[in-house]
Amino acid sequence: MKILKRPVKLAVGWLFFLIGLILTPLPLPLGQMIALIGLSLLVSESYVICMFARKLRRNFPFASRMMDRVKPYMPGFLRSTIEDTDPKHLRPAV
Repeated sequence: MKILKRPVKLAVGWLFFLIGLILTPLPLPLGQMIALIGLSLLVSESYVICMFARKLRRNFPFASRMMDRVKPYMPGFLRSTIEDTDPKHLRPAV
């Protein structure tokens, strides 16, 4: 059963992330929430995506500060995603 769990979570994560990106232009923040749910699934299952998100947050410090500022108001699974992608855990860029 565990063998099927990871690929299913990755597939559902990508599906949610892509649907969220498609729905992002809508006036309601539904697209952003769906994309964040998909991203949290992807970060929890893929080390490569987690490192990519950390590097993005390091390259865009304004967005990283905004994520840190809203972290206390997020549900637990999104809070842990923000903590997992914190760029402070990366080595300095060379």
